[in-house]
Amino acid sequence: MKAEYLNPFLKSVVQIVESTAGETPQRGKVFLRGKYPFESADVAIIVGITGVLTGQVILSMSIDAAKGIAARMLMEDEVPELDEYAQSALAEMANMITANATIGLADAGFNCDITPPSVITGSRIEISCQEGIQTLVIPLELTMGKLDVNLSMIETAMFAGVKKKVRGDAAVEQKA
Repeated sequence: MKAEYLNPFLKSVVQIVESTAGETPQRGKVFLRGKYPFESADVAIIVGITGVLTGQVILSMSIDAAKGIAARMLMEDEVPELDEYAQSALAEMANMITANATIGLADAGFNCDITPPSVITGSRIEISCQEGIQTLVIPLELTMGKLDVNLSMIETAMFAGVKKKVRGDAAVEQKA
């Protein structure tokens, strides 16, 4: 995966987690996921990416991390279960991370849209990504638990090698 794709997410995830969870995450070493399907933690939030890039962003976290983040976002002392409000808060955090990162991608010439987030809860959640697309993992440690940001994206074939830069009202295509 190109650094041009990764850097907006590195910046966004720290910024949004700080503002929503109220603490600075400790980032572990970024790595490529080796096998599929991979087993997610107790909560997975999936946001699709479309446009010049295609793929998905998957936030995977323990139930404790999910409850802790949701409690802080909902300004509660604790969240005893991941009800619809807690899940909505987590979905909004994933939406904010991905939307903020797509602004950075657009600044680099990769105009993308995102899909609404989907929240999946349970044990032993298995996730498969599109064949042939590598998944890069940004591991984060919070006081309330672990959060992994899984990035699985490639340039869309119809846009490969073309960046769109916006000048005034006109979009200008440039060969990369």
